[in-house]
Amino acid sequence: MSDTTMITEKKSPNPQRVKWRNVAYYDTFEEAHNHRLSLDEGTRVKVRRCGEEKARFVVKIGTSIGGSSHA
Repeated sequence: MSDTTMITEKKSPNPQRVKWRNVAYYDTFEEAHNHRLSLDEGTRVKVRRCGEEKARFVVKIGTSIGGSSHA
């Protein structure tokens, strides 16, 4: 062991900045995409696969969690 060993702090993972809420479920991507397009432009919206064997689609809306707004 040497006298020049430095102890550094362990970095924690990045905190979540957006809280995602499920809005609607669809059987086809086209239906989910049309719902996404009908929502307000300023809203964070995404379509994700879900369900058994990832065969369905869910529309999710995101709201900012406190702290800095980088997204």
